[in-house]
Amino acid sequence: MNNSIVTSFILFLVASPAFSSELSFKLHLLSKKSTYSAAAVDDINSDGQLDIICGGWWYEAPYWRRHFVRDVKKIRGWFDGYSHLPYDVDDDGDTDFINVNYRSKSIYWIEHPNDLLQPWPKHLIAEPGAMETGRLHDIDDDGQLDILPNGNKFAAWWQRQGKKFIRHDLPLQLAGHGTGFGDIDGDGRADIVGLNGWMQAPANRITGKWQWHPEFELKKRPSVPILIVDVDDDGDNDIVWGEGHDYGLFWEEQKIDSKGQRNWQHHLIDQSWSQAHAPLWADLDGDGQDELIAGKRYMAHDGKDPGGHDPLVIYSYQFNKKNKTWEKRLIIKDQQVGFGLDPQVIDLDQDGDLDLVCPGRSGLYWLENQRLP
Repeated sequence: MNNSIVTSFILFLVASPAFSSELSFKLHLLSKKSTYSAAAVDDINSDGQLDIICGGWWYEAPYWRRHFVRDVKKIRGWFDGYSHLPYDVDDDGDTDFINVNYRSKSIYWIEHPNDLLQPWPKHLIAEPGAMETGRLHDIDDDGQLDILPNGNKFAAWWQRQGKKFIRHDLPLQLAGHGTGFGDIDGDGRADIVGLNGWMQAPANRITGKWQWHPEFELKKRPSVPILIVDVDDDGDNDIVWGEGHDYGLFWEEQKIDSKGQRNWQHHLIDQSWSQAHAPLWADLDGDGQDELIAGKRYMAHDGKDPGGHDPLVIYSYQFNKKNKTWEKRLIIKDQQVGFGLDPQVIDLDQDGDLDLVCPGRSGLYWLENQRLP
């Protein structure tokens, strides 16, 4: 196999005085030719260093030599594989990866082989219909992760039983572009959010009845994920989301009135760029406060979305609790680095700060956090 060409340069970003530290990143180009929409991080070869898997290849740390994984099917011009969800499906001690897919309308898992020189076997889980992507959550609180896909015309989750996954249907109100998972009503059980409301989790997620609350509308095609986080630190969770195929980042502030009724106050975060399809929530600057991290997806609909041909950007946004505003910091712009469907925020080089792994149709990149201790 040919090694990928790795280039790098430093991006210096000056923080505003409100931030506790500066942000700077070193940009590593792992593969300009990679057009896969998802990536994941794991110690593939058990050498103690974190590697990257992206589509049909894995990249070996620390020099990012490229190794073959499998032949990935191309459907209508684009590769299948809209998520890479790490999961030891066969309980053999190494990490397999679950793919949730739009074009093949299927969920399958890729088996980590004992011999890394061999192609990774593919195992079908289900063919439920088109899905934007998917995420792993412990939906039924049994200590084991489940698969929650974002189905366009269906709503369901898959519970693992041995090497098999059992489908559990959800009410159809959750079908459509955009999904999130988190505790909305503060009862200790995580609920599921869709584009036109949220589904309250019953005590028994398998046999109980999920209750629909149509309390808001998130416009057109909200992000995957929709983030369920306590933005203003007032003790209840709010909703943070982006337009996946249009301009805008927003948050819905949860409020309880004097009668105990829940309502939502809509706030704009930023409307200067489009296609914020896969936002993240993490502490990049090490100040103890998580921030919103969002990047533009490259050519989500082949440039047909509003702003589809605008420059690629990635920003972080930190909420100022005193005046309820978001302070915006540029991470990178117009360097062909964007967020695909499954970017990662993780300490890739294990130096104590969080980095960004950015897959997409414009290439595969690693943004190495240069934050000083």
